[in-house]
Amino acid sequence: MSVTVTWDNHERTVLRYEFAGAWLWEDFRKALDQAEKMLASVGHIVDVIADFEASGCVPTETLARLAYVAGNRPVNLGSNVIVGSKVFNTTTFTVFGNYYGDVARAYQMAHSLDRARALLAKTTLQYVPSEHFLSA
Repeated sequence: MSVTVTWDNHERTVLRYEFAGAWLWEDFRKALDQAEKMLASVGHIVDVIADFEASGCVPTETLARLAYVAGNRPVNLGSNVIVGSKVFNTTTFTVFGNYYGDVARAYQMAHSLDRARALLAKTTLQYVPSEHFLSA
């Protein structure tokens, strides 16, 4: 179906991706493009919640795609919390961590959106100089 990205709070410190139904990597790529513009519009670190609770499945090539996304992080992207362990299960997450240890450290898993927000509430907001922003 689709992948959408929105601000999760009024302060614009958390982006939330919502994955609905059977989505494709192209859907996610479009959401990433939008997120890059959103990230470039603020002068601070932005954390991310990837909510898979309404998703039916994860497309093939998950580990390779995650490695690409994680390896091409905008400078002001902070922590990432993945919600919905039914779809993005702990086994996939563990394998990702084993192969891409340094990159995977920026990711956590949570069983609910509320838990994800609680985990991110511990994150310290930092200023990022504007010359480091992605171009809009």
